[in-house]
Amino acid sequence: MNSYLLAVIGGAGGALAGFSIGRFFESRTLGACPILCNPKISTIFFAVLGVMLATGGK
Repeated sequence: MNSYLLAVIGGAGGALAGFSIGRFFESRTLGACPILCNPKISTIFFAVLGVMLATGGK
């Protein structure tokens, strides 16, 4: 599979997971962790993490 396509799929999957996690923890943890509690930050963070996992960290 093309490595760019794999990176896009990993990034999109990570962004979706990050947004879902951010929305879930936004009202439950009272802002204790800025990475998990802010959906904007968690979307970017998990998108980058998804790309790194999909491409093997390259």
